[in-house]
Amino acid sequence: MPASDWEIEDTWHAAGLKGTGSDHIALRDALVPEANFFDLENGVACVPSPLYQAVRHLQPLFHGAFSVGMAAGTLDDLLALANTGRQQLYAATPMRESETFQFELGRISADVRAAQAFHKTQAAAHWDHALSGTLKGESLLTEGTQAAVWIATTCVSVADACFALGGSRTLYETSPLQRRLRDLHVAAQHAIAQHRQYASVGKVMLQRSADKA
Repeated sequence: MPASDWEIEDTWHAAGLKGTGSDHIALRDALVPEANFFDLENGVACVPSPLYQAVRHLQPLFHGAFSVGMAAGTLDDLLALANTGRQQLYAATPMRESETFQFELGRISADVRAAQAFHKTQAAAHWDHALSGTLKGESLLTEGTQAAVWIATTCVSVADACFALGGSRTLYETSPLQRRLRDLHVAAQHAIAQHRQYASVGKVMLQRSADKA
């Protein structure tokens, strides 16, 4: 649509993801031609690749990619802070020399790797379906959504743990850890990644079990 036919409403005043510019677009007294619409369910993709033939099925993958990337960055930020030699007030040793810190670091790293592996596995499954022309299956959409929810939840826990381990330094707006914490929490509130989506997964599992009986 021509820029003169719509306007951006400055509505995105959120706790996180402030840089996305996710504002509202307003159309008033404007006729939108049919050719300007896209059917999410049955529309034909403009990119000639087998992976882009089902937009709804790709959305959980995109969401998961953001989550794992942000979680890995959060861990890197915590390591960078520890490697400055920072020693928190009343702490017996610097962060990097604390056995408690080292333990938590190892546990958090395992969560990040698990989230990355799950996302890689789900992406591979989508690609296999894309090549075989079965990308639009409802079961695959459900599995992809399940992966997005679990990955988002795991990555939020990573951000929470890194924020806590960083101590009072993470409270300031100059800290990347507080930004990543807010961004991951906001992303996990997206409809694709909310916990309520687990219900659809359970429904499919029950139906499959009943069909086999």
